[in-house]
Amino acid sequence: MVRVAVIACLFLLPAAANPADVIPPHVVGVWATKNAVLRGEALFEGQGLYLDTDGVGAVIGGPPPIGVRIVATYDSITNAVTFQMTEHGKAVGTGAFTYDPSRKVIVGDRGIELHRRFDRISSQTRKALGLEPKSQ
Repeated sequence: MVRVAVIACLFLLPAAANPADVIPPHVVGVWATKNAVLRGEALFEGQGLYLDTDGVGAVIGGPPPIGVRIVATYDSITNAVTFQMTEHGKAVGTGAFTYDPSRKVIVGDRGIELHRRFDRISSQTRKALGLEPKSQ
């Protein structure tokens, strides 16, 4: 019985190390369609996904750039990024993307491919998107 408890604790340690991180580093960042136009991290044309380690981000399309706040989770077995769209604290829809580790792209519905443009989201970009600051 003690052995089972020790083994269970070993599986929980990585999750407990930083419980705020729900999105792995290889999926975090600014992702955009191939011909998207960005100025720095800001999307002006095309489609994009902003995804931070805490799962908070945005899905954006334009022009003009219009987006919605999302809260996402990542399934490391299926490579699925599932998200809930929120407005004013209420869920308004759901969606999913799939991360393709062999090609290092995120694939959306209708086969739209998003390529990683930045491997993180700055605090300034979070603020510009109207997202709350990341808790430490």
